[in-house]
Amino acid sequence: MGKTFTSLEKAIDIISLFDSEHQDFSAHEISQKLKLPLSTTYKYLDVLLKRDFLSKDKDAKKFSLGLMFFKLGNLASAKIKHVDVARPHMQTLSKISGETVTLTVVKGWESLCVEKIETPKKIQLLVERGSSIPLHAGSSQTILLAYQDESFIEAMIEKRPLTKLSDNTLTERDRLREELALIREQGYAFSDSTVEPGAAAIAAPVFDNEGRIAAGLSVVGPRDRIRGENFMELVDMVKESAKRISYDLGWHPPSQQKPDLAG
Repeated sequence: MGKTFTSLEKAIDIISLFDSEHQDFSAHEISQKLKLPLSTTYKYLDVLLKRDFLSKDKDAKKFSLGLMFFKLGNLASAKIKHVDVARPHMQTLSKISGETVTLTVVKGWESLCVEKIETPKKIQLLVERGSSIPLHAGSSQTILLAYQDESFIEAMIEKRPLTKLSDNTLTERDRLREELALIREQGYAFSDSTVEPGAAAIAAPVFDNEGRIAAGLSVVGPRDRIRGENFMELVDMVKESAKRISYDLGWHPPSQQKPDLAG
């Protein structure tokens, strides 16, 4: 394990040499800067080349950052764009609903919380920025799962254990499929104590300019407030806020005007 981590550190050291002022290096230069034997340096470079983390100019015999960084950079940029676009709408939604609002995205077979607007009401919730939760548990997660391709959904349901996070977590595959179908039909997800006992949430899908699910927008709070008399009012707030974020991301539903949200 120690040798593996040392190799990983050396590979990261090589990648970290590149910046705006130093965009290419020869193998000899990398060897000298990192005080590595030249033969060892070539071994690392060969792996990074095969994985597209580096590219090589055959004429100049120099290495530069490869297409993988372009791909990863685009993904990171998209996530940052989603947060920047969503944040003002999340702040408005939190203000008019009086509850905490979260934005989640898919990360493998889990959700990743990328933004959270806290309510002034002091409550402790499980979801924090950077936290991950399996896609089968909780509305912030199932809203993301429901709008994935059918192949993705089936692979997740069949290959990933449906871990029980609370007494209310759905762990039966057929019931989860039924729940996902209902979410798509009604356009929102609701969960009650499926991740954290006593906490409930309402979530709606955020779409990108190509009509694909980009994120999940959720209002989260104590179950007695979320599922109270104003439940459907909260549902409408979340759905309309999600539509506004989607619109600002370039999503244009057929024959619909830009949604409006008071406040």
